[in-house]
Amino acid sequence: MKLVTPTLVVEDVDGFKNDALQRKSFGEALSNLVTRTSDELVISLDGKWGEGKTTFVKMWQGLLKEKGVPSIYIDAFQNDYTEDAFISIASAITAYVGQHAIQAEKSSEFSDKAKKVGIRLLSWSAKIGIKTATLGIIKESDIEALSEIGDDIATDTSETVATLVQDRLSTHSKENEIIQSFRESLSGVPETITDNKSGRLVVIIDELDRCRPSFAVEVLEKIKHLFSVKNVVFVLVMHKEQLEEAIRCVYGSNIDAHTYLQKFINIEATIPKRVTDRHSNDLDAYIARLLHLHELETWGDNRLIQDCLSSLGRHFNLSLRQLEKVFTNLAIIYSTSAKNQLRLVPIITFISTVKVVKPSVFSKILLGRISYTELISETELQFINNESNERNLIRIMDWVRFSILTDAEYKAINETDNITRLSQSLWEYSVDRERLLPMFCEKLNMFTVN
Repeated sequence: MKLVTPTLVVEDVDGFKNDALQRKSFGEALSNLVTRTSDELVISLDGKWGEGKTTFVKMWQGLLKEKGVPSIYIDAFQNDYTEDAFISIASAITAYVGQHAIQAEKSSEFSDKAKKVGIRLLSWSAKIGIKTATLGIIKESDIEALSEIGDDIATDTSETVATLVQDRLSTHSKENEIIQSFRESLSGVPETITDNKSGRLVVIIDELDRCRPSFAVEVLEKIKHLFSVKNVVFVLVMHKEQLEEAIRCVYGSNIDAHTYLQKFINIEATIPKRVTDRHSNDLDAYIARLLHLHELETWGDNRLIQDCLSSLGRHFNLSLRQLEKVFTNLAIIYSTSAKNQLRLVPIITFISTVKVVKPSVFSKILLGRISYTELISETELQFINNESNERNLIRIMDWVRFSILTDAEYKAINETDNITRLSQSLWEYSVDRERLLPMFCEKLNMFTVN
């Protein structure tokens, strides 16, 4: 039995070998889009947190490798401690070219041009940063300490911001030449890479929405102005709504973040998610996979677990990541229970899910401080009834209601109510009705796996 969902193994080649969500066809379409155009192409891949975006692009890299398309993966979140997005991206490309270039001199040429652009950007930002911070008053020793970043660092202590702007104007033409030379060199990089059958280079930048807002926006701007060239395709993996929020954080709440973001992206795509087919959808497919991966000793409960979690997953719109956490909770309950102990799947799956999506509700259940009416209201289950075509949810909520009603409420229910028959299931276990929810919550509350 495994408490934590094992990391999916993605093959270097045949990346979609373990594709439980059937996303290979989308990967094929994206590959065709990339290889059949030489445009300056920036593609966004949108998806909410926990929907498998990173897993998809890792699989897609395997497919690209099969097709002879070189690709670079950059985790933007791991690089946002730096102050310069250009350095983060350029260094990743430089390192890849250094390892895969047909001719060493081509790698060296690109590296040198990237270095020149980096020095220009760093020297200008350093001067502006220092001058605005000190209002034009700067020590000679400070200037000397910064001399290594470029030969254009000023040494005149009376320099003002206006003089810096004039300096910027006078060197504008030279900087344009340096940047243009860099862009031309980058556009020629794909043809220098060994075993490149496509003439393209794909650069995948992941986790943009998790970065500091200023760094995320800088990545977008640097790609647009410095890296967007023919033959090099950028795929930006993001949660679009979150990235738009980052844009508003940097430029103010009044900016049209959607329109601003479109300035940097040529093609928008969304991570595919099968939801309409009740018998073939991502939710059910991933639940089945997690049942297999966690190796739960369910003693015949698998079908019932699948049915209950499928209904709960649809109701709470669980992401794949949230499903993994639910299965960790299930594994805790199953691994700490003896084989002959009572395990009611409707209740176990319910509290395992609620602890993930509604932790405050879980705490109230644990402490016995919530009524059934409050519970269904806070979990938005008050509209589930016999006419809702959600038999599994009705079964779950029958058990929850059976467990949570007070003695007075329970005695007042009609004898034809379904929950009156549930007590028969408890006879051999000597468990009081009112102890069911707290008992399983206490077991689950003993451990938390992050």
